[in-house]
Amino acid sequence: MRSNIIGKIAKITGSNILVRVSEYSKVSQLDVVGFTTGYISVGSLVGAKLVDGRTLVMTVEEIYDSDNGVYITASISGVFDDVTEKFSFGTNKYPLIGAGVYRLEHRILSHIFEPKGNAQIPPTIGTYIYNPDVTVGYNPNVLFGKHLGVFGNTGSGKTCTVVSVIQRYIRQNPNKDIKFVILDVNGEYRSAFEESEAEYISFANLRFHHSILSNPEYGRLFRAAEGVQYPALKECIGILKAGNEKWDLRKLSAEIEQWIDRNTYNDRNGHKDNISKNQLNNYLRTMNLRIDGIVEDDSLMNVINATDGKDTVEAIFPANNEKATNNKKVIILDLQVSSDSLDIVVYLLFKAIYEHKSGRTDNTHLTLVLEEAHRYINTDAEESKLGSYYIDKISREGRKFGIGLMIASQVPSMLSYAIVSQCNSVIMHKITSKRDMEFLRGVLRISNDTFYLQMSALEKQHAIVCGEAFPNDSIVRICDAKPLPRSSDPEINDIPFTLRVHQDDLEDNKVSDITDLDVPNVTDEWDELIDRLQNSMNFATTHSLIGKLARHHDWTLFQTKELCRAVLINNQVEWILEDDDVNKFYRELLSDVDVEKMPDNPIRAVYGMLFDV
Repeated sequence: MRSNIIGKIAKITGSNILVRVSEYSKVSQLDVVGFTTGYISVGSLVGAKLVDGRTLVMTVEEIYDSDNGVYITASISGVFDDVTEKFSFGTNKYPLIGAGVYRLEHRILSHIFEPKGNAQIPPTIGTYIYNPDVTVGYNPNVLFGKHLGVFGNTGSGKTCTVVSVIQRYIRQNPNKDIKFVILDVNGEYRSAFEESEAEYISFANLRFHHSILSNPEYGRLFRAAEGVQYPALKECIGILKAGNEKWDLRKLSAEIEQWIDRNTYNDRNGHKDNISKNQLNNYLRTMNLRIDGIVEDDSLMNVINATDGKDTVEAIFPANNEKATNNKKVIILDLQVSSDSLDIVVYLLFKAIYEHKSGRTDNTHLTLVLEEAHRYINTDAEESKLGSYYIDKISREGRKFGIGLMIASQVPSMLSYAIVSQCNSVIMHKITSKRDMEFLRGVLRISNDTFYLQMSALEKQHAIVCGEAFPNDSIVRICDAKPLPRSSDPEINDIPFTLRVHQDDLEDNKVSDITDLDVPNVTDEWDELIDRLQNSMNFATTHSLIGKLARHHDWTLFQTKELCRAVLINNQVEWILEDDDVNKFYRELLSDVDVEKMPDNPIRAVYGMLFDV
């Protein structure tokens, strides 16, 4: 042990300990033993003996040189008992001033980090960054039984980590009664699993019939306001349900028309009063537009209104007689659709799963992998996502029914605080946004700030693991995923930039300089407003965004196309295109467009809608 001594304790303040370094070489040089290298660095572990013989384990937070020598500041992580060979968080006792501090040997590190339990092949997530011979394990009952957050910038290895964890567990535990359902919004996961491991369900083959919703949930789906809209909707749905439990959504508009007719006042001659009828139509206008927008989306209706095909929940939880032939552990749901369709399908999916599992009709443990979770778990009260309701419910109650969440996102600050705070364990890849870092600092339970300060400097495939599932907070190199998901970084060919102009842009007389090319200016603050417009979920937000966008006039060709694309992909924008402020904005935007030279793109489509071309 003496050969590992690096210094002595000079000061103890609560959970912080100051160490005066006496063996400078132990801090400034590599220590090579056989094929293993060890060294002291920020984030590594050191130890000191307590008076009862146990080892106090500390995390190095800072190493600095002063006029009085080299010092290390460390925070207390826990205690290792050499007799029981067990590590536990925290301590009730402290070492003496002057006690020797040493680099922890391989044996202790192994007992701290390596997986525990009686599993024949213990589950591991990667290797300890300061000693690659030490594997870092986890408790699967916590990691999958509760909730896990996986966060990191794009390209940091987040998706590969999700795949690696699932691949290793299902291959090492083929007899475990567990399933992973992946919400694949970017088409990345199909290539990550063998055909015998995963079942891929395309969007066209998904089936979640809307009739599982209650009346208040229909009100949320159609954004029915209190007063006239919700009572009318409730009465019409009741009539349609009486005829068929799995009623046809396409009949709702006609039923609402009949409701209007029934509730229109009669004039003195006993005829329907047109003024009264027009008033009711106006009261129901926004809800009817929402219903029409959903019904007119054939691909969405094929999922939520069709009565043919196998219910997707039955595919996830096959009957007992099917399990022998369908033992696939991973179900990949293709959700590469618009934000509005995604929100509706996630709403129905999570309700169906919640009802199935809360009814305790199936003992299979289920882990729901929410890829790009910020797309359907929203913090903005104005644009509250439908899907968030049951995700929030599962985050609080799912553990009782055998449902765990794996929440993956590159922008954690956009996620619901209430949902993320339920994550018992977290894997954090490189994060450079201060907003995201501060969000994680406030919502997660982590031993000290050292790891937060290291988040922005992590290498690809390296991550900070912390929380209940892991034996100790640490930086690990994540195990390789084989095969990889389809999420590798793009390779940009060595072609002169000026040759990348699209032919349709060359023909467009608006292209006059580099800012007009069909490429986004990622630093433009207006791009964020355009993106929000494309994903706006209600009329109030749409009008507000149009008001902000109207203050700007120097639009690039790319931005003009994206503004027009918002009309085509977001019903919330299209439905109010004739409203004065929206109509004025788009007419001014396209007033100088030479439609004769315009190729067939979103600009031409919206121009035709505005000017009846």
